[in-house]
Amino acid sequence: MNEQEIENIIAMLGKMKDLKRSGWIKRQVTTPESDADHSFSVAMLVLLLAPKKLNLQRCLELALVHDLPEIYSGDYTPVDDISPAEKSQKEQKAAQRLAKELGTDKIAALFTEYEAKESKESIFVNGIDKLDNVITAAWYDDNARAKGHLLPEFSNYAKRCISALPNTEELQEILDYITKERTKHE
Repeated sequence: MNEQEIENIIAMLGKMKDLKRSGWIKRQVTTPESDADHSFSVAMLVLLLAPKKLNLQRCLELALVHDLPEIYSGDYTPVDDISPAEKSQKEQKAAQRLAKELGTDKIAALFTEYEAKESKESIFVNGIDKLDNVITAAWYDDNARAKGHLLPEFSNYAKRCISALPNTEELQEILDYITKERTKHE
């Protein structure tokens, strides 16, 4: 690793820590999580929930990289005025830029695998990514960090996404539990 790559690592990690997630900002969450916070949370959920049949190291790598390109492409939400194809193109270009800056093709390859949702690991991590948003929405609701309730919107979106993924029954059960428990208290 050369000196420039070390400087690029410092910049990348700093940008991940500084990049506040736009979905929470749009909903006026006080002290919204950063992309680094979210990636850590996704990795922790992977560690806790990954079925033994999956390659845990691969799942953790995918979790850590899944939003990394956003430091250059931007953080888009499903309601933003950008097509999925344009979003994907921007993120793939950003992943290639990161791979070059960090001197490793692994970042771009992992991001491509995550986006393709073809491996068992990438499907699982995609589901975990959506589940983490629901967990975060529940936390924000429980702690009055937003105006109004976030859980219904985020759980409905996550249910649609997770149910479209194969072999995600356990994630659907967790999501159902969170939604059911929180609506009991309203």
